[in-house]
Amino acid sequence: MIEVFKEKKIWAVIGSVSNKDKFANKIYNFMKNKGYKVYPVDPSGKELDGEKTFASLRDLPEKPDAIDMVINPVRGEKYIDEAAELGIKYVWFQPGAESFEVVEKAKNYGMEVMYGKCVMVEF
Repeated sequence: MIEVFKEKKIWAVIGSVSNKDKFANKIYNFMKNKGYKVYPVDPSGKELDGEKTFASLRDLPEKPDAIDMVINPVRGEKYIDEAAELGIKYVWFQPGAESFEVVEKAKNYGMEVMYGKCVMVEF
């Protein structure tokens, strides 16, 4: 299953991407450096090194193939709903971003779900 996620070329990283001390920022930069097209989805709306971040998946200029959740699972539930509305089928939950409820919500939408593993280790 990890190989299937690696094949996805357009990602959205959801979390405090604009905060350089947070894992969302580290994962965003890691994915970019690996050659993926990555959109920063940051609920704060703060810029990232002068680059715009997006408060919502709906605001992205194109639909990502996959999303990487690096956000508190309670706050992340609305992004799972958005992903379902947009037809995004692949969701990776970073350790700490998953809960039984949010993982089940994604599965109930028919999404392929990865959790318990970090993209920075697996990619």
